[in-house]
Amino acid sequence: MRRAMGAAIVAALTIGCGTQRPVLYLGDRPTAAAREAGERDIDACLAIGEQYRIGSGHGADVARNTAAGGAAGGAAGAAGGAIGGGSPGRGAATGAAVGAVWAFMNGILRKKPPDPGFRGAVDRCLADRGQRVIAWK
Repeated sequence: MRRAMGAAIVAALTIGCGTQRPVLYLGDRPTAAAREAGERDIDACLAIGEQYRIGSGHGADVARNTAAGGAAGGAAGAAGGAIGGGSPGRGAATGAAVGAVWAFMNGILRKKPPDPGFRGAVDRCLADRGQRVIAWK
């Protein structure tokens, strides 16, 4: 059970923390050469953009929401345990664990926008290379 939960958390971190990338406009009929040049420019500009990160606080938000989810789950579990005739302590523990895991996974899996300094630097770098960014995904 614990191994399965650990594997699920690692998978969620891998999926949820993926870096967004710019999408380039390559003209009416993009060629393979244009796509390859665009990908090279994106990779180079992403590396440059790392120098301009200003921090978005996403990790702090996830931690705060995880704690709140655990507290809410604990209160709900205690009430459920008391009303259902079971153990309020056991219900509180179960509810806290479930609430914290749910809030954590929800926060990790939510797609966050790129850091504003990073995105601005990448957009500028690509423009300087003659590329036109039409979206980020």
